[in-house]
Amino acid sequence: MQLRDNGLRFSSVTIALHWIVAILLFSIIGMAIVISRTGDHAQRMHLEPWQNLLATVLFLISIYRLWARLSSFHPLPVGTPNPVEVMVSRSVAVALALAMVLLPIAGWLEKSAAGEVVALPGGYVMPALIEPGPQVQHVVVFLFRLGATAFLLGLALHMFGALKNHFVLKNDALKRMLGKHVEL
Repeated sequence: MQLRDNGLRFSSVTIALHWIVAILLFSIIGMAIVISRTGDHAQRMHLEPWQNLLATVLFLISIYRLWARLSSFHPLPVGTPNPVEVMVSRSVAVALALAMVLLPIAGWLEKSAAGEVVALPGGYVMPALIEPGPQVQHVVVFLFRLGATAFLLGLALHMFGALKNHFVLKNDALKRMLGKHVEL
């Protein structure tokens, strides 16, 4: 089993973590939607620690993924891609990896600035990173929302590229991310 990416293919670890991160990310977003739409305070108090736990796991995995992305060779693209698209796709991938490290920290800062507790299941509580304050909270909320918006745009671009490769260019890029061996 290949543990590190090389110029020819992604490692099994990279592929598995890619899909784990995707599941975690969409679970966190789904839980945020459910939490924002529920009027039941008890249900919110039950779901928020689980959302915080998923974000913490995502953060820890993302630290490794960012390090792996920056320290390994990225596989060559499949087919004969446009060089500009390759530069954009690689830049978006690095930006997404960086954002998945920074956004959980920004969310933690946001809750700390608001004086809210970051609870985890089982009654565990994460310590506040900063002292509560309305001015700091305003800045942190703005930065979090700006970062989250940029992240979602990058994620949409990433998904567009994956779908374009699969349906328009009809190459094996998606198969490679599912762990299949493909010819470049």
